[in-house]
Amino acid sequence: MITADPAELTRQILAGFKPPPKLRLSEYADEFAVMTGNAAERGRWNTLPYQREILDAFTDSSVETVAVMKSARVGWTKMLGVAVQYYSHQDPCPLMIVQPVKEDAEGYSKEEIKPLFEDTPCLRGLISESKARNTASNTILLKQLGNGGLIDIVNAASGRSFRRKSRKVVLFDEVDAYPRLDEGDPIKLGRNRADYYWDRKIGLGGTPIFKGGKTEEWFLRGDQRRFFVPCPFCDTRQVLRWEQMIREGEHAGHYGCENCAEPIPHSKKRWMVERGEWRPTAISQQPGLVSFHIWAAYSYSPAADWSVLVREHAEALEAMRRGDPDAMQTYHNTVLGEPWEDSISGKLTGDGLAERRKNIEAGNGYPDGTVPDGVLLITAGVDVQGGGGTTNERLVLTVWGWGRGEEGWHLGHWEIDGDPQQPETLAQLDQIAKTRWQRADGAELRLTMGAIDDGGYATHEVRDWCRSRAAQWVPMKGAHQKGKALLGRGVPVDVNKKNQGVTKKGVLLYNVGYDASVNHLQGRLRNDQPGPGYLHFGMASTDQFLAELFPWKRMPKRDKGQTTYSWVLPAGSRDEAGDCTRMAYAAMQLVARRYNRATMWDQIAATSGRSSVPAPAASQPGEQRRSGWLESSGATSKSTRSKWLGR
Repeated sequence: MITADPAELTRQILAGFKPPPKLRLSEYADEFAVMTGNAAERGRWNTLPYQREILDAFTDSSVETVAVMKSARVGWTKMLGVAVQYYSHQDPCPLMIVQPVKEDAEGYSKEEIKPLFEDTPCLRGLISESKARNTASNTILLKQLGNGGLIDIVNAASGRSFRRKSRKVVLFDEVDAYPRLDEGDPIKLGRNRADYYWDRKIGLGGTPIFKGGKTEEWFLRGDQRRFFVPCPFCDTRQVLRWEQMIREGEHAGHYGCENCAEPIPHSKKRWMVERGEWRPTAISQQPGLVSFHIWAAYSYSPAADWSVLVREHAEALEAMRRGDPDAMQTYHNTVLGEPWEDSISGKLTGDGLAERRKNIEAGNGYPDGTVPDGVLLITAGVDVQGGGGTTNERLVLTVWGWGRGEEGWHLGHWEIDGDPQQPETLAQLDQIAKTRWQRADGAELRLTMGAIDDGGYATHEVRDWCRSRAAQWVPMKGAHQKGKALLGRGVPVDVNKKNQGVTKKGVLLYNVGYDASVNHLQGRLRNDQPGPGYLHFGMASTDQFLAELFPWKRMPKRDKGQTTYSWVLPAGSRDEAGDCTRMAYAAMQLVARRYNRATMWDQIAATSGRSSVPAPAASQPGEQRRSGWLESSGATSKSTRSKWLGR
């Protein structure tokens, strides 16, 4: 109604110029956003119930930092895309997106940002073709928008990515996969780029990997919001927890209500989620920081059907029982949205293995110098350290006995001081070939096969030494390439007389897959039941040996947009015992190639010297008894870090 009151008329006129109320991000998404990506995903955006509060936190003036710890299948990447769209369309400003490595940054630009600006009507044309051809203002990783906005896609692996930049909005994706930088924490470096803005906004999250990682750290700093849903039978509101998922029996794939215990079918999930609500479960340790945890049980994706999650868990559990840790870790990370904490890992440390050594009932703790009755063949692994006048020149030697089902007994670990490039140093290994190892039942065994490190300064000398001992000694080399088998085929490495290739009659080099062999050793050490696959430790297994046996840690690595895991030796750790043991095991596998696997141990037992042989008063010429031969040849118990496998 038009009024004659001048003041009221002025108010009405000014009201016509008032901007429309600011939309919350979920409201904006429902009105303007579209789904980009593959054909199955394309179409108008539809905010899911558990996504709404996460999105709205980005437009809440009381919130500075939004931290999300999540699984796969919950739409986090698409939510980040909606935030990018909002700040590009409604609030043009300089924005930074931080991906783990350069390949991830380029992939995100091509697979998410490019389709976003091509498929979304309100964004179309903001990146002009003319500017796209101008490498100064528009590249794969830097988008200058026509309305004054800017999108900067950087990688956390380069400290230079953060220098001399000022950004109002900084979005960190998959933060657990960020590498360590000399310049400092990539998250801190990125947050510093927004210091000049009073209304800065920080988004941070991803799939957690390990306990104590950055994703978990920021979630715990915040108010730890979890999504509570009602039971369709008793209306009790509760957080969906994996522990309540029914995994066996008639109701496998149902959810057990924590109050009434009624099995809830997957068909009720959507009803529950639609009536769910976020609740903080802690007090935020930082003003303006809110944090969320969401996992696949809430997802509407067909791949997140509760029966599917139960089946995937069973498959991961079976893989873990076979000695493969990756499947269960992946399940915890990508399905549960939780960091991986291996309850077994503590048993693989020096202290944990020392406890095993005390377990006499399981066949451990046998005296130094004895060979338990179960041993049918003996192999050795030798690590080569230095050469040619370098420091710490020596050979590191580990001897293992093997029996049925590849059950193993550690028999000793020594070091031989001397330059590996000198014949007299390597010649000391001949003593082990001559040694007669007396088993507890009186039978005598000798070394069946030894493997020696081919890498380092003494490659030529090692190969030359093995050439004349090919029936009993082989050179080995670690192979770091992905997918390498634990033990490869022998490859001729001797150059022929014309220097035009290798001779078929030359020495054979055997490659040992790094990840495969470390993973195998880890699986063996996890086995705590005496019998097939179990590893025994006697008093010859010193504390130092056990500390060096399994020092490796499972670490994430980004590869073509995916997080993969590989074994990494922590700085300052020593792994000679582990390297030698892996070679000794590979040597046993090489011996096995001579046999029919089904009857191998029967055949070996038949020829392993079962008849009792009394210990003589003195050694025969050219031969040594087990006791003390290495000590008398200059071997010691000291050790330093191994460089086997090319580290």
